[in-house]
Amino acid sequence: MQQLMKIDKITRETHDTVTLTLKGRQKMDFRPGQFIMIELQGKEKTPKRAYSLSSSPTKDFLEITVKEMPNGWISKIVNNGMKIGEEISVTGPYGNFVFDPEQMKEIVLLAAGSGIAPFRCFCQYIIDKKLPTKVTFVYSNKAERDIIFKGQIRDFAKKIKGLELILTLTREEKKGFRHGRIDDAFVKGIVSKNVGANYFICGPPEMVNATKGLLQANGVQKECIKAEVYG
Repeated sequence: MQQLMKIDKITRETHDTVTLTLKGRQKMDFRPGQFIMIELQGKEKTPKRAYSLSSSPTKDFLEITVKEMPNGWISKIVNNGMKIGEEISVTGPYGNFVFDPEQMKEIVLLAAGSGIAPFRCFCQYIIDKKLPTKVTFVYSNKAERDIIFKGQIRDFAKKIKGLELILTLTREEKKGFRHGRIDDAFVKGIVSKNVGANYFICGPPEMVNATKGLLQANGVQKECIKAEVYG
């Protein structure tokens, strides 16, 4: 499906990340974890870009959450040059990075940076549908100021019964946060507590590839791992 959608709201999430709320004439049906292709409608021709939907299919709008990248032409425009009421061409949904609540009773979410976008969708969906899914949510950032949806994900931990939230910082040591990368010792502990879970990894290429390797080295089967690369 392709349609023009208007920017209904722009939310500044962090110093380098915004969420665009999009509304169109037709509701787009999608599964938690899927993405859309967007094309900006300015005078200058811009390439299409893929963004995971950070809103739940239970809502009557779409949201994408975009982190400004050093060499990201489109991410810079989205973060600094968009206005409410502007139209964006939206195509989709696409992708197999999908949470299936019927088949997945336990999930482990491993995110870094803007890789949190589809996991916000998962959590909103679980809350809205009142699902009994057991969730372990690990989110890695360089510093506290980089944490996207910090208040919301802490709220998710209160609303989703049994959700274990681990916020880890790689360049700061602060009370209430784990310090360090997602390394072998950490993964070993996660795997031992989540036997039979489905694992989702989303973030920059290095983080995704390294984490996938660690999961497999600690006995998680390939078919139980879904990965999506950002950036």
